[in-house]
Amino acid sequence: MKYQSIELHNVCDIIQTPDQPGFKTSRIPLAVRERVNRGAQNMVLHGSGVELRGMLKVGDEARVVLQNLDDNVVPPVAMVYHGCFSGQTVLLSREPTEIKITIKDPAKFEVMSRITKERKLPFDAGLVRVCLPPIHPVRILAIEGGLTYPAPGSTPTKTMLAYGSSITHGAHAIAPHSTYAAQCATQLGVDLVNLGVGGSAQMDSAMADHIAGRDDWDFATFEMGINVRTWPVEKFREAVDHFVSTVVRAHPDKFIFCIDVFTCDHDFQTGPSNVPAFREIVREIAHKQDSPRVAYIDGRTLLRDPGGLTVDLVHPNDIGMTQIGHTLAGVMAKAIHAQPAAKL
Repeated sequence: MKYQSIELHNVCDIIQTPDQPGFKTSRIPLAVRERVNRGAQNMVLHGSGVELRGMLKVGDEARVVLQNLDDNVVPPVAMVYHGCFSGQTVLLSREPTEIKITIKDPAKFEVMSRITKERKLPFDAGLVRVCLPPIHPVRILAIEGGLTYPAPGSTPTKTMLAYGSSITHGAHAIAPHSTYAAQCATQLGVDLVNLGVGGSAQMDSAMADHIAGRDDWDFATFEMGINVRTWPVEKFREAVDHFVSTVVRAHPDKFIFCIDVFTCDHDFQTGPSNVPAFREIVREIAHKQDSPRVAYIDGRTLLRDPGGLTVDLVHPNDIGMTQIGHTLAGVMAKAIHAQPAAKL
């Protein structure tokens, strides 16, 4: 989304209120937001994968003012990147937090630019990326200075879209780049549209229609099951079938990776659980598409080490996020390159 002279990446709409300065961001259009479940309506206002992007020349300066709007166990950390190179790490608060951006060492910047070209890194070194905290809503109070809209070729040529629960959203990931989806995209050298909705991945019809209607992604991952473990099995089957089939019909040429429940507490208990049935349903529906571009992935194969979990035995810690992101990238790259004329 273009805003003033910059790009709001992974943003479809902004929310302004007359009695408050600045604006909040929504990762889906507001008209779609009205049609998803209430939890997702809140979660799409969180900044997972949201970036303020603009080109900055040597000698120019920029100023961004951000305000965190909630509190939880994970600190609200924003980061500034110059292309693929990390710069500032900023802890936001309930008070406005100013971030001043400049190219402090022109000589090092020239080296960064050369490395970017020689190594074919996906982001231009002159592109400033202010990455918002994954699981906090943030108000953007000011964007000022010399930032200009991203130049052609300054961002990756391919984009991965990720839908799922708080695990995809990035719960317990402190830094924006620490979510498994972000790490997977980095490994693949692609851009990321993160549509994770913590606690609210109910495979809404409106979300399926929205993803099906987008043409700004090249392949997608759908993580399904953990947020609806109390649902009857048939209700889950209907939701997954509709969700996956809707997107596949609209994009039969795109790779879609259907991921079931990651390793979690249900794998270590002996009582009744819907999780085994849910995993089988995701597998069946992926195979039902009868397409070499729709793949099923058992979530347990992406997170094999239970030490990669937090104490709730559901959410991955930083180690778990890294395991998932890197393993998933390998699975996706192998599947995509195995198809004729399919290249990242």
